[in-house]
Amino acid sequence: MTLTACGIRPTPILTGAEAPTVSSHTLTIYLVTAERDGLVRRTRDYTGAVDITTAMNLLLAGPNDEEKKLGLVTELPATSSKAVPVLDVIVMPEDVAPPTTKWAVFQVHCTALASRAKVAGVAPVPDQYCP
Repeated sequence: MTLTACGIRPTPILTGAEAPTVSSHTLTIYLVTAERDGLVRRTRDYTGAVDITTAMNLLLAGPNDEEKKLGLVTELPATSSKAVPVLDVIVMPEDVAPPTTKWAVFQVHCTALASRAKVAGVAPVPDQYCP
């Protein structure tokens, strides 16, 4: 009978840092149809921490290339500024005047509701406008 061994001595258990994690979420924003007669629900994948402010900033960024090809638009003014949270309120950038068109108001309202925000101080938007 023959016995063999590898000759490597046991080593202690080596510990490392925590495993890396990636937090990926799907957010919903609302854009206006090409015909400007309704809203369209759009979902976007986002990596990182998300909240209602993240959704509002995606909305402020406007349609992405795919959405532009579909003819979707926004009635919110173009801006590179960001919305910021202040206590329980989302403050829109100064260069984004209060929405003046029905669809701009509905875009903000429906996007906020899709993010499970409580919308206060505005008249409720009928459900058919937030598909």
